[in-house]
Amino acid sequence: MRPRTMTLIAVLAIVAAACTGDVTATTTTAGGGATTTAPPQTTTTAPPQTTTTEGGDASNPLAAYGETTDADPALIQKAMGPVTDVPDIVLAAVARAKQDLDEETIQKAIDCFNKGSSAECDTGTGGEVIMGYADGGGLNVWRQVTRMEAILQALTYPEIGTMVFRDAQWNPDPAVAAGDIRFLIERGVTFIIGYPDQGVAIADAILEAEAAGIPYVPYSAGWVGLPGQEGALIPGEDYLTIVGEDLCKLGTDFAGIMNQYVGSGTIGVLGGTPGNALSVGWQQCELEALNDSIEVLGPADTFWVNDVALQVVLGWLSTNPDIAGYSYEYADGLYTALDAYEQLGVPLDDLIVTVRTDEQTLFCDWAERDNPNYRIFYTGGGNFQSRVAVTAQMLNLKGYEIPPQIVVPHVMREVTKDDCNPNRVTPTVSGTSLVPDEVLALMYPNQ
Repeated sequence: MRPRTMTLIAVLAIVAAACTGDVTATTTTAGGGATTTAPPQTTTTAPPQTTTTEGGDASNPLAAYGETTDADPALIQKAMGPVTDVPDIVLAAVARAKQDLDEETIQKAIDCFNKGSSAECDTGTGGEVIMGYADGGGLNVWRQVTRMEAILQALTYPEIGTMVFRDAQWNPDPAVAAGDIRFLIERGVTFIIGYPDQGVAIADAILEAEAAGIPYVPYSAGWVGLPGQEGALIPGEDYLTIVGEDLCKLGTDFAGIMNQYVGSGTIGVLGGTPGNALSVGWQQCELEALNDSIEVLGPADTFWVNDVALQVVLGWLSTNPDIAGYSYEYADGLYTALDAYEQLGVPLDDLIVTVRTDEQTLFCDWAERDNPNYRIFYTGGGNFQSRVAVTAQMLNLKGYEIPPQIVVPHVMREVTKDDCNPNRVTPTVSGTSLVPDEVLALMYPNQ
């Protein structure tokens, strides 16, 4: 049996009970029928933004704010794929993602990282800006790498003298994540970035931050309630902006692949923490756009815990061994979940997968299987979006008008053998991360 990614027993114990109902999720007919489990479709398309092409515009529209839009096209390609139009703020963020870091910067980044996810770090610049970082989850590699992306970005701004981190570790009580934001308010941070796993349940704390003059920016499409959802906050009004993909387009892109390559049959749909905007945003649009002939198992919450994803798929396969595909935003979680086939003795043959992230575990396992009937389509890990949140906050401090949505473009890519890098520092890191390999090697020295 191929090795599975380890997860923390404590977290699994917390979430297993919460996910029990989802493991036995009912089969529903997709396509907008009366029995679908998806909420009404919500379109999250952003208003038009000022954009430039990948290489940046010679006029550099952000020059007056100390930024350049002349991002390295190779890094744009690495992070997002063959996209053609990228918002200026995204370009400015990627332009700061240097891959040839000096030893002093690397050591400072590692020192800050090793302090832990609920700690404080002095950057050594003497800058007066205090960056607050509030992660509603934590613990897994994706969250750690995303935090490192933010650390490296912050270190490119000498104005940032202190970074303060809080991590709720997916505690099922939203008061914990809300308390982290209130802690940052009391600490007097200048701004807060993070991922609001608990959604509208922490809206009051975010509003308190804004009322205190501390702007909040979530990344990875972490809407604090999707548009139209009861209690949802409005980006650009209740918090500064939202960084992330057009979730509805992501969902319809997933559906387009399922419609084309599955056509009819049963697929499983998985998501992360219950009600988080990232999962719900693409799920509801995928379910709406699927062929009527495609039936859906789920959506099932996994808390983005690998072993919970495995239990979900074990439950599905034990009663329906003919699942034709899976949609999930977490590739490494699906890698572990596919162990269900071996455990149950079900052949993994014809299978279509759509995922967002691109951890090497799933991709290298796919390459090893060498099965032409098993195909994977993905967009990108999105770790670098925390960099965009930092840059947006710094631009805001300098008086630049931040749009209410910073839409990160995405394209669907089919996995090829070139997408498996067996020399990756750790296979659980997305190939699209902009953290340099030498930094990853120090983050995970025993890999």
